[in-house]
Amino acid sequence: MHCRKQDLMKVTAALAALAFAIGSPSALAGEKSDAKKSTAGASMPPATPPPEMAKFNSMAGAWKCMSKMHLPPEMGGEQSGKSTMTIKKDMNGYWMVGQWKTEKTKTMPEMKGTIYWGYDTVDKKFVEVGLDSTGSLMRGTSEGPQDGKWVWTEDGVMLGKKSKSRTTVTQKSPNVTEVNTEIESEPGKWVPMGEDDCKKQSGGSA
Repeated sequence: MHCRKQDLMKVTAALAALAFAIGSPSALAGEKSDAKKSTAGASMPPATPPPEMAKFNSMAGAWKCMSKMHLPPEMGGEQSGKSTMTIKKDMNGYWMVGQWKTEKTKTMPEMKGTIYWGYDTVDKKFVEVGLDSTGSLMRGTSEGPQDGKWVWTEDGVMLGKKSKSRTTVTQKSPNVTEVNTEIESEPGKWVPMGEDDCKKQSGGSA
């Protein structure tokens, strides 16, 4: 009988220790409730685009351009045409997106494409990515506007071949912009490829 009492006391003590170790059901329920409240009350801070993106604001809007192209004979040679581009904020303001389209000419079909502009907060450079309806792909970087000009150095694929280009964007006024594109014909040698005189039709700062 004494042994049974002793064994019963040992079992009771073990259960008490176990309950203390893992907590009582009511305590566990309280902890879970507190955890839910803590999780429910916590939220991610709102995403904020880098302030450098404000430098693109003046480019937002709908643009119409008169274009001149200096192409090799097999691509139609010298020609002129019209194009349009609409630029606006995208992806919560982290990117600007431009949708452009050129009119069909005697030697060139209608073309359209998309360009994204943003800011790389790691490398501290402005970046761009473009693609079009001919399968061309372009990636570029810029140090940003200097004396009213953006200079973009670009690498990509044009008509199935690697290409390197340089685009200079000059905003002469809030509603007038010039775009000059050069292509590297050989290492270090740049030749004009096209000029666009653009006027804003509608839209203001993004």
